[in-house]
Amino acid sequence: MKCFALLHIASLILLFLLVADNTPAFAAVDFIYPAPSTWVKSSGHMIVKFNQTDLSAIRVTVNGLASDLIDVSSPEYRKLFRDFFIAQAIWDSGKNSVLIDLFRGGQKIESAHADFFYVPPTSSLLPPPEFTPVIMHKPEKERLCISCHNLNPKREQMNSNIEKENPCVSCHKNILAAKYVHGPAGTYSCAYCHASEGKPKHAVPKQGAALCYECHADMSVQINKRKYIHGPIEAGMCEACHDSHGSQNESQLIMPINELCLSCHGHIRTQTHVVRTTSGEGHPYKGKPDPAKKRTGKTMSCISCHNPHAGDVRYYFVNNVDDRLSLCQMCHNK
Repeated sequence: MKCFALLHIASLILLFLLVADNTPAFAAVDFIYPAPSTWVKSSGHMIVKFNQTDLSAIRVTVNGLASDLIDVSSPEYRKLFRDFFIAQAIWDSGKNSVLIDLFRGGQKIESAHADFFYVPPTSSLLPPPEFTPVIMHKPEKERLCISCHNLNPKREQMNSNIEKENPCVSCHKNILAAKYVHGPAGTYSCAYCHASEGKPKHAVPKQGAALCYECHADMSVQINKRKYIHGPIEAGMCEACHDSHGSQNESQLIMPINELCLSCHGHIRTQTHVVRTTSGEGHPYKGKPDPAKKRTGKTMSCISCHNPHAGDVRYYFVNNVDDRLSLCQMCHNK
């Protein structure tokens, strides 16, 4: 009997452990955006939801750098944010470890941790396979936000150029804080490119040139009549060079023109370019005034001599003439 009783108790303990192992732990914080183990390509919002009541403050630590205590208990805070914390995130390139400590009455009661991976638009970083692309507009996430945000807008609402009437703007306005803004983005014409029925939701229905050429058909005609097409252009990869919303660089380039070209053609940095000049260096491609009449007031860059999209000669010379001396004579006409 004693042996049976011990076996019975052991069975109950085992059953308890099995049940406990299959019961999800109560999370102190839900990381809504970015979700844990996802990668992002912009330093946008960080959104978390507290699952503890009567919090007085939180502390956010990113890659070991801790904030001061942030008061989340005031009536003003609760009226605006309820049980959410929303901040403008400034991530480091690569992996970011985020720790959120929760406080009640001056005492830390719990902590939550998540890792994200940030790939800046100008970076050649590749996210590790354990990090998946971030997707915000999922039903389980939208349910948490729908009481304050219209997450099922009609097409005319997505195209409203009145800021307070366009539901996309309240969260995504920061992407337009740029010197050069794409026309549809600048007028809040979001539905020109994004569709509510996209997969995932609000994704663009077409990728790259297939979408861009719907408006920029003239560019398609110009490019396709040329003999040689620059690799990324031929592959339809417009966003390899251009930001579809806006950037600080002319033509909405993701980097200044020379940095962009040299990100692929880096050998130019270490080789004599074209010809050795009297200074012993190669032909300048930066830091000198551009002598071409059509580029008056601008400095020399890669596009002083090369067309970045296509050309009739192998190196995409801007004059489309195979004789290199004729290219030189555009500026050196003596």
